[in-house]
Parts: sequence; structure tokens; C-alpha cells
Amino acid sequence: MIRLLYFSTAAYSVTADTVAQIVEQATAANSVNNITGALAYNGRNFCQLLEGEETAVRRLVENIIADDRHSGFQILDEKPIARRHFDSWSMQLVDRLDFSVVINAMEA
Repeated sequence: MIRLLYFSTAAYSVTADTVAQIVEQATAANSVNNITGALAYNGRNFCQLLEGEETAVRRLVENIIADDRHSGFQILDEKPIARRHFDSWSMQLVDRLDFSVVINAMEA
């Protein structure tokens, strides 16, 4: 398994409703693909941590990169893991101003 953390900039058209839709879609898709993680959004940027089997995470990352609701995709960190930090979250939106939840999870 791997844990991957990325950062991107939201398109100007992204609204709170758009973010809610992203979380809803991600929760359903991630559950099917056994991916867990958390998404932080501060009104301009996304910071997301993904956990799962390497093949599944990489396939998801390809889809995320192609999504026109954001740009400037940058992988900040990536590492192999023995266990998940967010094992009960197929996707969770965390405090919109506190990226530390997802960033600190990389230290786990």
C-alpha cells in the first residue's frame, strides 16, 4: 500500500456545492476501489491524502489530474505504508482551513 499527498489549485468556477459533489463522488468511487483518505479545501486550494493499493491509487491520481475542476497538481509526498491512517474514511472533507490534518497524516 501507499500513501500519497497532493496539492492543487481549484478552478475559479469551483463552489461549495462543487466540493460537496467531489466528496460524494469520491466517497462512492473510493469505497469500490478500497481507497481511503481526506480532502482539505480552503476556498482556493485542495490538499488531499490518498491511501490504498499502489495500482488503485495511481489510477485514481491519473483521473484526478485530468479533472478540469483544478490545476497545478503537485505530489507533495508519497510513501509505502503498512497500515492506513484514515482506515474508516473512504473520503472525508476536513476543516476547510486546516490542511494540517492531511499533512500530519503523512508522518503517521
